[in-house]
Amino acid sequence: MDYAIYKTNDGKNPRVIHRFTQEACNHKAKKAAKAKLLEMWQRVVRQGYAYGNNADGSKEDEFSYDYPTSTETKERIRFYIAKL
Repeated sequence: MDYAIYKTNDGKNPRVIHRFTQEACNHKAKKAAKAKLLEMWQRVVRQGYAYGNNADGSKEDEFSYDYPTSTETKERIRFYIAKL
């Protein structure tokens, strides 16, 4: 089965960020997707977006955080793994 990492802003308009096919990943697409998602999470933490901004995740399959769009507003960014 093929997998992808999706991104949503405030739960709307999910879009594919990365694709992982069994053919391209030597039949380990889900493992490759989890590794990429972890790498993305670490990048978010290093840049400071997740610090104090309601960051959370579950079971290595998703994470989300609040991203400030202005001084008064923010949007919820969510990345998750699902079937392609």
